[in-house]
Amino acid sequence: MSDIVILGAGRFALELATYLQDIEPSAVVRHLAVQGEVEGNVAPAGPWPAQGLENRYRYVLGVADIALRQTLIDAYFSDGRLSVPNFIHPSVRHRLDLRVSRGNVIAADCHLGINTRIGSWNMINYHCSVGHHSQLGDNNFLSPHFNAGNSITLGSRCFIGLSTVVTPQTVIEDDVTVQAGCTLSECIPAHSHCTSTARQKILQLV
Repeated sequence: MSDIVILGAGRFALELATYLQDIEPSAVVRHLAVQGEVEGNVAPAGPWPAQGLENRYRYVLGVADIALRQTLIDAYFSDGRLSVPNFIHPSVRHRLDLRVSRGNVIAADCHLGINTRIGSWNMINYHCSVGHHSQLGDNNFLSPHFNAGNSITLGSRCFIGLSTVVTPQTVIEDDVTVQAGCTLSECIPAHSHCTSTARQKILQLV
């Protein structure tokens, strides 16, 4: 098997490397520094190659920012020349048909119900659950403990925060950002930003 190259060297990329090592323990995993990463390098990384990405490696998106992910997809992977396989942790329970999908990563202990369909470039973190007969578009980032009922629709380029709950048959359109701890039970229009109604208050004791 060829080496795996993670595009990114920040904190998420370092975590992603551990997922990939669980999936392929013998694989060599490398990092490339990506211009525009806000948090800077955490993992040892090589510079972006002057001649472009080489087709002898397998690639994974290692940045969490949706816009930056989309920029990388459009710039380097839209022509299909480079290998960007799906990486699915062996503990994942699913019956996905991924023959026409690229670049998905599904981390440990996830469940995706029967007749669920997903596009490409999705990052599904550990302990996520998607109910049966659901549909996910492209380039979505699901944070850990995402929990969705059956028959949901998630568009493309959505960032979903930690421990989000989505009730059955809910539709979330494209380019939606959801902060941690939200419960979504109605259609969310495109380009929305969702926050939790439960506000934490910090009281200073004197």
